[in-house]
Amino acid sequence: MSTGNGRRRGALTVGLAAMLAGGGVAQAQLSQGPDVVYSDCVDITNWGAVGGIRGYSLGTYTCNIGNQNLRWGNSWNGTPALAMNAYRLANGRLEQIGMSWVKYSCCAAVGTGCGLGCNGQGSSVLGVGCRDIYTASYNGGQSRLGPRSQINPSTGQIIRDPGSSGNAIFRRLQIRESDLNAALNPGALYFVEGVYVASDDAPLLPNGANAANNASHKRVTVGANYDLNVTGAMQVGVPAIVAWRDHGNGLNTPDPNVVIANVTVPGDGTFYVACRPIDLGNGRWRYEYAVFNLNSHRAAGSLSVPVPTSVNVSGIGFKDVDYHSGEPYDNTDWVVSAGSGAVVWSSPQTFEQNPNSNALRWGTMYNFWFEADEAPVPGEVTVGLFRPGSVGEPASFQVAVPVPGGGCRADWNGDASVNSSDISAYLETWVSDVQSGGLAGDFDGSGQVNSDDIASFLSAWLDAVAGGC
Repeated sequence: MSTGNGRRRGALTVGLAAMLAGGGVAQAQLSQGPDVVYSDCVDITNWGAVGGIRGYSLGTYTCNIGNQNLRWGNSWNGTPALAMNAYRLANGRLEQIGMSWVKYSCCAAVGTGCGLGCNGQGSSVLGVGCRDIYTASYNGGQSRLGPRSQINPSTGQIIRDPGSSGNAIFRRLQIRESDLNAALNPGALYFVEGVYVASDDAPLLPNGANAANNASHKRVTVGANYDLNVTGAMQVGVPAIVAWRDHGNGLNTPDPNVVIANVTVPGDGTFYVACRPIDLGNGRWRYEYAVFNLNSHRAAGSLSVPVPTSVNVSGIGFKDVDYHSGEPYDNTDWVVSAGSGAVVWSSPQTFEQNPNSNALRWGTMYNFWFEADEAPVPGEVTVGLFRPGSVGEPASFQVAVPVPGGGCRADWNGDASVNSSDISAYLETWVSDVQSGGLAGDFDGSGQVNSDDIASFLSAWLDAVAGGC
């Protein structure tokens, strides 16, 4: 379907049923129920700058790869709604550097291009196997942009905002020019991301597993006048946090030391947690953590990283991305405390004190880091949830990622006991590193993983068994 105003133009996540590239889909079978995916971004509009901040909007190719029609557009409060994000990868850290309000859907086309055979149904639904296209300029229309705060990503509920206009950056994807300046960010890589919330495709619906692929990302380059130019293939159903691993050692060169895990909170939504320990030399390590909230309504209100009291910690940092254009959320940085066996970041206020305090809400990623004088070992960080849940629902969850060692490095599995299980756990790490090029098993600090590390570990293990840690 075509309308005026420029509307038209001509770890992966486990369980993702489709592999899409260039707006096309190839999959063995349709997902059960409606299943929306952001299949490609082919254009980006640069709307200009206000006060050193640029406004952008992303073009969208969108497919329904489910076996049922997906409710779409004005008849259903503008579902699905798309949030647009931007990221920068530099100096071993992936940061979110921009976010937009959500773009409401209007009316679905009856288009092919998903590789599935469109069933020919459109307008108020996106038909099975069908594709809909919006240009970037149409997606940047301010009357079509609404607040993220009026959306529950876990249930798919959307309360549509009446819309209003403003300056060149109002409600659009906002990025500071300083974050894109090549002289200030040498060698940086950039990515854009779209995150869908759909009334027919959300975690708490009967087909809730389909919501796992509602974020996609694509690499962009920065051109003249800070234009963003898309390049390469769309990573469909894969949030941008995965780009940290895929390009961590340079363009298209994966970094096996970036550990990424995802956790689905019962009765809520999904988070991704990533970690990259960086060897600074001279016995110092920098621990980089990132947490991405895909579609949790409860949001995250804290991150706790266990650090033995014997470990010296310094250089603690935090990075979020600012809400703007009248969103009600506070942008005050999280507070941090170090000591008593952990480094803890937390929202400035609890939900009970201020429901609009700075929390890690859906479609958003925050960064956390510090330096320590101990090498990494397997461990668990704890993410605390901001909004209280129902009776019986967890207040927090744990994720297995590297953490600083200390005290007793021979306790490789972190169970506070040195026994044969630690040997098995270390050898698993060692074999994995030899195969992938990782450095988690570099026990002797040589910068390489080889047989010397096994000897060094066994020596430390025997000493621990004989005399304690």
